[in-house]
Amino acid sequence: MMIKTSANLDEVFFPRNVAVIGSSPTEFYTLALLLTKMRDHLYLVNPNYKEVHGKKCYASILDVEEPVDYVIFNLPTRNVLDVARECVQKGVKVIHSFTSGFGETGLQEGIELERELISITKGKVRLLGPNCMGIYCPKSGLSFHPASTNEEGHIGVIAQSGTFAQYFVFAGRSRNVKISKMVSYGNALDLDCPDFLEYLADDPDTRVIALYVEGVKDGRLLRSALEYASSKKPVVVLKGGITEAGVRVASSHTGSLAGSGQTWSTMFKQSGVVQVDDFDALLNTAICLNGSEPPRGRGVAIVTYSGGFGVVQSDMCVKAGLEVPQFSPPVIEELRKFVPAVGTMIGNPLDAWQIFYNYGENQAGLGDVFRIVSQDNNIHSMIMQFDIIRYMLARWGVEFEKRFEIIAQRLFEGFRFARDKAGKLVVISIYLDPYADNEIERKYTLAFKKKCEAEGFPVYPTLSDAVMVVSIMYKFTELGYRRSLKKG
Repeated sequence: MMIKTSANLDEVFFPRNVAVIGSSPTEFYTLALLLTKMRDHLYLVNPNYKEVHGKKCYASILDVEEPVDYVIFNLPTRNVLDVARECVQKGVKVIHSFTSGFGETGLQEGIELERELISITKGKVRLLGPNCMGIYCPKSGLSFHPASTNEEGHIGVIAQSGTFAQYFVFAGRSRNVKISKMVSYGNALDLDCPDFLEYLADDPDTRVIALYVEGVKDGRLLRSALEYASSKKPVVVLKGGITEAGVRVASSHTGSLAGSGQTWSTMFKQSGVVQVDDFDALLNTAICLNGSEPPRGRGVAIVTYSGGFGVVQSDMCVKAGLEVPQFSPPVIEELRKFVPAVGTMIGNPLDAWQIFYNYGENQAGLGDVFRIVSQDNNIHSMIMQFDIIRYMLARWGVEFEKRFEIIAQRLFEGFRFARDKAGKLVVISIYLDPYADNEIERKYTLAFKKKCEAEGFPVYPTLSDAVMVVSIMYKFTELGYRRSLKKG
């Protein structure tokens, strides 16, 4: 039975203005918000300053002349209760307490502080936290880190851990991860995971929900919220605290009742969400779900420039529960028209390293491989290993830039055909060598990666990451999940 929390979280994600209590020239919420559209709707509060970065600084929230919707506490624990009372007096709608030192400590003093904070705020102001990073919403201008991008996206993130939330922000800078809304909710004295799940499930800006959870106060509400969210969009979850050691650490981290790993896994499966094992899997799956459909079956085509990698990657796929079927006779016949018989493997995996260099106007190449192979009914996903720019540079020399531009253009035509016309999942593995001493290699490898990401093709640094994501994506197919994505 569906149990709705009925939480109106528009006031949490879209406040008209924000006050930071504990602001200073180096305080990170202040620095972050000054870089967003919230700058002109920001009040700074600290009795030790008259001005911070050119903005007036108030001694108390009660000194702010205008009504205040949303307040962030970055205060010593001992000051939180008194300032919370002032916020209630001011008529603030939402309090976010970054401050820790409450029930997560396990100490009686911290537990008593939590009880008193609840008694001050309950029924008067919504409380986020304590012990959390809070909200990141590019659309409204809320942010908790100066390194975050202001670009709006379609990945919704719910994380009990503040560091997990920050990692998604950092990934946004290096892996084109664009967030619709993100929340780190910590000890969850008031607003909890089920509230945010239901809100993001109904959020038109969110395509996929990535969830990190350690524990919850009401398991029945969480299960209902998971069922509701997964009926609307894909939900991928990482549960922290599934071993005895993890349960112990989770309890001291956010004061959560973590429960047994098997109990949680059963609930996730019955709720229609897909569970993953680590942060990389959570991030990589969210990236893939943001722009791609789950594959319709287990069949994977491998396109590589190395017979050895093809063998290893085939083993990876089978171990991950996928299949590497032979291409159908018509597909092999078409490939034989332009794939040399010597030095290649015309099969699956397709080790056709020589056609990586085909660039002429009437010369078939990599793009044609994707067009042809994607029409094989036994193939549902295509994984391409593209770490060959260094070899192209060595072979072509001064002709590299012109030839590579032609190859890349035709390859993307093949990618688009495979995804948009043939309905196949296309995943690319690109290794960015941090020690590469060739500026042109670094430049073009990075440019190719960014082009893939900009067009919604997921890119991963290793073959194992690529295989892992395809196997996780297929789990959504097993759950019966399909949707229609608007590209762009």
